[in-house]
Amino acid sequence: MTSSAVATSTSNSDETIHPSTHHIPDNEGGIHFTPPLYRQRYLFTLDLIQHDSSLHSLLDIGCGTCQLLTIGKYRNPHIQLIAAIDIIRYQLEEGCFRLKPLPVEYMIFRRETPLHMYVLYGDATKICNCFSQFDVVTLIEVIEHLYLNDLENLVKHVFGYICPRRVIVTTPNADFNVLFPQMICGQFRHADHKFEFTRDEFKNWSQKIVHTYDYRVEFNGVGEAPLNEQHRNIGTCTQIAIFYRKHNHMKTHLTSSEFYQRLSYCNHHELIGFIDYPFGVQQTIELQEQIRYILNMYRLMAEEKARHGDDNHDTYPLTVNCQAIINHPRLLQYNLTVEDLKHIIEIIGYKMLHNNLIILAEDPITSCTHEDYRTNDHDHRSTNNQTEIVKPNYQHKQNEESWD
Repeated sequence: MTSSAVATSTSNSDETIHPSTHHIPDNEGGIHFTPPLYRQRYLFTLDLIQHDSSLHSLLDIGCGTCQLLTIGKYRNPHIQLIAAIDIIRYQLEEGCFRLKPLPVEYMIFRRETPLHMYVLYGDATKICNCFSQFDVVTLIEVIEHLYLNDLENLVKHVFGYICPRRVIVTTPNADFNVLFPQMICGQFRHADHKFEFTRDEFKNWSQKIVHTYDYRVEFNGVGEAPLNEQHRNIGTCTQIAIFYRKHNHMKTHLTSSEFYQRLSYCNHHELIGFIDYPFGVQQTIELQEQIRYILNMYRLMAEEKARHGDDNHDTYPLTVNCQAIINHPRLLQYNLTVEDLKHIIEIIGYKMLHNNLIILAEDPITSCTHEDYRTNDHDHRSTNNQTEIVKPNYQHKQNEESWD
């Protein structure tokens, strides 16, 4: 598995440029990745888990704001139990906000299988029997934040007590740091890093685990170096070790109820949040409500663009073409005609112009009457009957790292 990333270095005058590189102003080294490096790590991890449908449970150690799980909660239907743990409480609270399903997800299911998510405050370097039987453990950019004695305790906990079938570890590659001539945190990429492994050091550390515990290891990475001879042998920006347990004895899957019972007797970890995701094979919501929801989404997007003076959405009324609704992925299975859609939107309180444009919103200041409105028995209905979607006041800042 290889990364499709492209990196460009601006550390010298002979800049290497690739046409697909996404140039974002960066004050921390002058190198950029497409997709962003943090996202490459998450997608690599999720793709790796996706390839083995026998995996059932995931433990994300050092989860931070739960971005891995936010991206992956609908990707792997075979993962039905997830626990996320970190020692920074405010990040966990933000993570819970990220992970909560939207109200519409209780009507239009995005998962066909259950998913039970536990967000925990606690120290994973302390031995605890709560996590035994978890199939996968992820350590995404975690080990470099630990002092070596704490790292030894974490290794003992993960490989000696939890004994998962897979362990995925990502960490910075110190060999790559030659491309960061001005690291504002000194010799490391982040102020909290206690060390950064070179590729040889990382392999030696991994091999020691393999020789101590019943595992084998493979190495990979994401964040390719610029395509030039000078940086040919420095490896990838992030190096990855994938540990596989050699002997996978047949066992029953760890259930959510059993894990919850363990937590109830545990004094090492505090449950910050529990999320039980809605699931189902069939979409139980009526066709009318699906169309109402889709129109509301179009309306919110159009109003946002109108507020920012978008060229295509700067005049009222805000409209959308019938065909865009008919061809919406959620409605294709119904094989709707224009006449079918006209009938439904009249029922749910929307108006349509003669040119098959559906009115999403009228001018909030001057509610104009348009001669093109269809005249029928439903004209007296107001678009105010639309279901409003209330945006929460909670706002969180998402700091997209450049290469840490």
